[in-house]
Amino acid sequence: MLWRAVDLSLIKILIPVIVLLISGLIVAVRLQSQVRELQKDLDNLLKRDTYVSVVKLEAQQEQVEKNISALWTFANSLRNKFNGH
Repeated sequence: MLWRAVDLSLIKILIPVIVLLISGLIVAVRLQSQVRELQKDLDNLLKRDTYVSVVKLEAQQEQVEKNISALWTFANSLRNKFNGH
């Protein structure tokens, strides 16, 4: 009888632990699968040099904005000289 009580209490303790371990294993497998898919997507993007192109375009756009700003500054200074300010 005592042996049964020990077995039941041990089972009551181990069942949640086992369920937790199995749940953790399932989550780990799903995460690993998602990481593999994301790695494939990243590899495809890098193969197409999309990221590099976007960075280059952003740099070019910033330079164009600086050039436009400099042109407006120059135009304003010419206007001020012409108007005698």
